[in-house]
Amino acid sequence: MIETEVETPSESSASILLVDDRRENLIALRAILEPLGERLVEANSGMEALRHLLREEFALILMDAEMPGINGFETAALIQERERTRHVPIIFVTAHGRDERLAFRSYSVGAVDYLPKPFDPDILRSKVRVFVDLYKKNEQLKHQAALIHEAELREAERRQSEMQEALEREHMRRLTEELERRVEERTAELKAANAEMEAFCYSVSHDLRAPLRAIMASSMMMLEEVNDRLHEDERELLRRQSSAAKRLGQLIDDLLHLSRLGRRAMQRREVDLSELAENVVDDLRHRPWPAPFEFHVEPGLRAYADPGLLRILFDNLLENACKYSPDGGRIEVGRAEKDGESAFFVRDSGIGFDMKYVEKIFLPFERLVPEEEYEGTGIGLANVQRIVQRHGGNLWAESEMGKGTVFYFTLG
Repeated sequence: MIETEVETPSESSASILLVDDRRENLIALRAILEPLGERLVEANSGMEALRHLLREEFALILMDAEMPGINGFETAALIQERERTRHVPIIFVTAHGRDERLAFRSYSVGAVDYLPKPFDPDILRSKVRVFVDLYKKNEQLKHQAALIHEAELREAERRQSEMQEALEREHMRRLTEELERRVEERTAELKAANAEMEAFCYSVSHDLRAPLRAIMASSMMMLEEVNDRLHEDERELLRRQSSAAKRLGQLIDDLLHLSRLGRRAMQRREVDLSELAENVVDDLRHRPWPAPFEFHVEPGLRAYADPGLLRILFDNLLENACKYSPDGGRIEVGRAEKDGESAFFVRDSGIGFDMKYVEKIFLPFERLVPEEEYEGTGIGLANVQRIVQRHGGNLWAESEMGKGTVFYFTLG
């Protein structure tokens, strides 16, 4: 039998299963129940009714007691065995009249009512309406219970989330306190280390300078007072001794200067780099270089940086450019675009160096030329790199043997 439904049942309509092996009986039941506006599903046998019950849920079953194959009582017994369908109300409709034996059997298999034919349509509709109303109220209660359960779940999740957030906040608070404590301890350790370093540097400066001054003074006194009684090789040894003591003193000064660069407090402000470089150039012009230089400083160079540290940077880079340009030439200070970023540069036309040694030139005491030919302690470029790093910038060099060197730097 093909399922027949009300064409446009409302969303709140209930499903009623009509089971009878006779087509005319199904038509009669439909005619009686259609005014209720519920969804009517037909089955012409017990097996077909069971198939419908497997697929969907019904508010009520109206079933003929006597049917071929599986009769109404056997079908009801099978319905009662399934947990899902056990509580679906069943009303038996029979043509055998009011037979107490059949009525008893109906109730024994779980039916809620037994209607012998002929029956009053109004009474049938009333009975069906009662069970449909009970079903709808029960569904409403289920829906409300589901909503309450969902609300309780949401509330439980909210409380759990709040508790989790509280735990995380407490955990973060403890981590922050622990971090602050460690930072304070580390800061205290660094301050103590800096104090020890300052004391050490002072001790080195004081304890080493005194004997160096004595060596230099005694060498110069001997050269001045007994010069005519000394052989030339003895005079040369004294001159070397004095020069070595002087160089050692300069090396001590440079080391102390390098160590203090990392501890000096930064004081950034707007700096006119062109003016700063011109001041350094003015100082360099008054030194006795082997050959004259042509200096060119690009105007309008500005940066947000520490002016004191930048003065040291230009002192080292420009003096370095002069020192390694023994034949004079052009020395430039300017700005250029390198690898997509703007960088300042100091360019010379001096002796240059092999780029395979470029990593060494910024290391303290590393020298690419003999000390006898070019004076210096090898600290200057290390100072420049330390200053650039303090500003959060980058420093690099490009050079070619015999064609000069360019130092590029950015300031963060």
